[in-house]
Amino acid sequence: MFNKNMQKISLSPIVSISEAVNKRSQETGKPFILFQRGEIGFPTPQYIIDEMIKGLNQGLTKYPISGGHPKLKNAIIQKLKIFNGIENIKPENIVVTHGGQEGLQLVFKLFEGKKALGFAPVWSCVLENFIPYANTDFHQIPLEEDFSVNYEMLEKEIKGAAFLYLNTPHNPTGKIFSKEEIEKIAEICKKNNTYILSDEAYEHITFDGKKHFSAMQLDYENVISVYTFSKTYAMTGWRLGYAVSRNAKLINLLKLGDYTQTAGIPTYTQFAGAEALTNSGKENEAIENFMKEYIVRRDTLYEGLKNIPGIKLPSKPEGAFYIFPDFSEFVPSNINDQERKTFIFNKLIDAGVATVYGSCFGKFFENNLRFSYSTTSVAQIEDGLNKIESALKM
Repeated sequence: MFNKNMQKISLSPIVSISEAVNKRSQETGKPFILFQRGEIGFPTPQYIIDEMIKGLNQGLTKYPISGGHPKLKNAIIQKLKIFNGIENIKPENIVVTHGGQEGLQLVFKLFEGKKALGFAPVWSCVLENFIPYANTDFHQIPLEEDFSVNYEMLEKEIKGAAFLYLNTPHNPTGKIFSKEEIEKIAEICKKNNTYILSDEAYEHITFDGKKHFSAMQLDYENVISVYTFSKTYAMTGWRLGYAVSRNAKLINLLKLGDYTQTAGIPTYTQFAGAEALTNSGKENEAIENFMKEYIVRRDTLYEGLKNIPGIKLPSKPEGAFYIFPDFSEFVPSNINDQERKTFIFNKLIDAGVATVYGSCFGKFFENNLRFSYSTTSVAQIEDGLNKIESALKM
């Protein structure tokens, strides 16, 4: 009776873990060190909140313009040009969406039933939500142990694929795909007439002088880039994002899909988004403050994990706010596959540390755990590291 694809959708395991941890904490009265969710621990900058309140007071509470308000679209055009180096974008090349997540979902739906590729590990919402929702024939291309690209496998698997999902900076590894990597990926896609769906949620969160490079900067029309205000501006609950493509016909289809699903984004929210992008002084101040804290947290967590014998770590993450270490050495060989997936995760849960186990991100890297430091203070990270070291010795 019900749609079979809808029945295949499940809640993201990251959300399920968060809800289970909250329940267990309430039942036991014991707090957890929370490394499990990519929430932002900082408040939304006041200048953005003030603009939203101003919009409400101005009466911007009526039906929004389908596809996005010109004020926000013009702000996005300037941002793409100045920050991303993406030229010649017009309003008809942009659709404003209900967070970056809706933008991604709409693109999956646009290619419903088609073959698609993505580098694994891959964000859990792609696996649990977008793929079943759009009945996508999704093929995972595992990154190498150091999270570099296996181009030979990509060349082999891409035949007949409608699009490649590319996330950079990358969740869950913290990898930034370099300009050279993206150029090579795009070359392979172009040869096979495959679109690139570029998820750029963490574009501003980069470390050690590394810069985000967007596939939209290349001379390849078949690129759809999706952005969000959530991570950069601590606006996770505002649900504001946008998709961009040089193919205006494609964007119009996404606009119709957005109108069907949500009837657009509240105008006062869009005006706040425009202010977030155009008030460069306040924007830079907010991002710099966030990044100063992220750098200290990243270094504390990375060095702490690195100093625990047996944990395998690739090079220090270049972007986003995740670390994805390998705990293979601590997983017994005499347990079944299902137990192996959550063995270390459960050990840490029992010690009061919440993470996300590797199989949430696909069928590879099952002995890894994702640690997010987006909400944890340095003191909490240090406490968590002590708990982890003790748990692994038991």
